[in-house]
Amino acid sequence: MNLLNFKSFKFGPNKDKRFVIVGDIEEVERIESLLQKTLINPGFIGLVNSSTSNTESKRFLGNINQLADIIHIYKIDEAIFCSKSMLPEHIIDFMTELQYTNIDYKIAPPESLSIIGSNSINTSGELYVLTVNSISKTSNKRSKRLLDVLSSILFLALYPIGLFVVKKPLGFLQNIFSVLFGYKSWVGFYISSEAENQKLPDLRKGVLNPTDTLKRQNISKDIAENLNILYAKDYRVLNDINIIIKSISSLGGI
Repeated sequence: MNLLNFKSFKFGPNKDKRFVIVGDIEEVERIESLLQKTLINPGFIGLVNSSTSNTESKRFLGNINQLADIIHIYKIDEAIFCSKSMLPEHIIDFMTELQYTNIDYKIAPPESLSIIGSNSINTSGELYVLTVNSISKTSNKRSKRLLDVLSSILFLALYPIGLFVVKKPLGFLQNIFSVLFGYKSWVGFYISSEAENQKLPDLRKGVLNPTDTLKRQNISKDIAENLNILYAKDYRVLNDINIIIKSISSLGGI
């Protein structure tokens, strides 16, 4: 498959990767310079203004409202958002809107932040960005659904034990079948009247949510929104497993 040039089965770094960098002119040029100094040898780098106003430089391909069209026209593989130029919630909003493109995302922190991590001494390009493993990615949605199905089957088999562990056994049984048949997920976003206007990727209603690992009962709007953003931005199956294990007595909640 590598020899036949299937994109998902390529070995080694993608030397023809096509990027867009979103931010103000100072930040996008800084990240562009970093990209060009690495051994990645990018095939294309496009600059996009994070402002919705008219482009302030001839170097911009357009503004952020035109990002979807730019990704399509220039066949972009990866979008890099400059956190110095954009608020985290705005970055998540655009990642959500663009989830159908199935491209990779990264967040470039301000120059003052120290970033740790590189897969190889020869890939210094990985040092300037924070990888975003969005819940919107098809592979993550597939993994999340697989976890829901397998854990539901396990919970059903162990239900006699669950009678003594879960606070609401009948609700637990109902949730097992709701998750198994795709009406719910074991873990979803924290939704309340205060956080209901937050723009988030589409997920099934969760029996649990990221706030369930906290001991505090009264969760402020800011904390709830930040936890939702963190969960959406950097999804890991282990995060769901951790939430389920720590809140196993609450699996009967409706």
